[in-house]
Amino acid sequence: MNDNKIHVLFLSPCMNETGYYRMILPALELNRTDTHAAIIGHIHKWDFNKLFDDYDTPIDFRLVEWADYVVLPVMFTDATYIIKSMREINDDIEFVMDMEVNYHELPEYHPDFKKLQPEFKKMLVSNLSKVDILSAPNNQILNYYNDLVQKHDEEFLLYFERFPNLLSNFTFEEITQIQRNSTDKVRIGIVLDASQGNDLKTIEKAIAALLDKHKDKIEIIIFGWSKKIAEQYGLFNELRITYEKPVPFHEYHQRLNGLAFDIGLLPLANNTYNTSGRSLNRYLDFSANMVPAIVPNIFPFTNIVKEAENGFIAASDEDWINKTDQLISNAQLRKDIGNNAFKIAWEGFSYTPKAIQRLK
Repeated sequence: MNDNKIHVLFLSPCMNETGYYRMILPALELNRTDTHAAIIGHIHKWDFNKLFDDYDTPIDFRLVEWADYVVLPVMFTDATYIIKSMREINDDIEFVMDMEVNYHELPEYHPDFKKLQPEFKKMLVSNLSKVDILSAPNNQILNYYNDLVQKHDEEFLLYFERFPNLLSNFTFEEITQIQRNSTDKVRIGIVLDASQGNDLKTIEKAIAALLDKHKDKIEIIIFGWSKKIAEQYGLFNELRITYEKPVPFHEYHQRLNGLAFDIGLLPLANNTYNTSGRSLNRYLDFSANMVPAIVPNIFPFTNIVKEAENGFIAASDEDWINKTDQLISNAQLRKDIGNNAFKIAWEGFSYTPKAIQRLK
């Protein structure tokens, strides 16, 4: 097919947060350009218990012939066969492995910690020495794995490319308007997945203090959890918390908008995994809904959030309490920060022409 475009094959993402931001959206955005064409080989239904290697991923040889680049998700089993097989079909093809988090710094409390045995992590580094490019949302991940691959193979020829997760108009096509809270209570939202009990513990005292002070004037909503998950972590046993169960990712943005939060809290424990691998997804999601957010005093938020302009940064229990208090008591401040966060997010963290140029 001679269309004078660069062809990019995205290989089998899952329909989850990582697959959406790292493969599905980039493919859609590349297809808007005159210079690139992208195809997604297959989209898997996400299974929390599976890694990419556990899925059955058929590869059409015609797509391999067509592709100039193949973007692979992280692989923990030997990628030699799949790379060699594709290069036998198309010896000009180049391979990109995309990594959103630092798998070598998973904390012990993370559900994947026991699953990712040392031999799997070793194989990941070996696989990186076989591909041409490593892409990641921040330099912390790239620098970390640059050092690991160099130790594994001093003569490696791996290139590194930073490409952040970005907002896209595709995500919000079916959202006709941003929903606003119509109740008398200030709705304070926290968005988590089931692995983040230790993250939530970092603000447990602050939440208890806020509920004690404001009582029925506020509602704390945890989106992505059930009461059962909270009980497993021993959290909030006596506190008045509303739990909103997780939804399939294709319903997530609609549901987040429908929850009509007034304030967003983004708790993260200060550990290497969070500071060298967490993307800005949830902060950007809040910002896209004009929800002012309070974030922890860690990277990457310290590089993005300007105090009292597009959010607040909290470094202690007192900070979480006092800054949430400010937003609870001042509706105009909530509106101003939410509007600024929306503007800054779409101007600096979305698929603008400049950002798409980097993707190319």
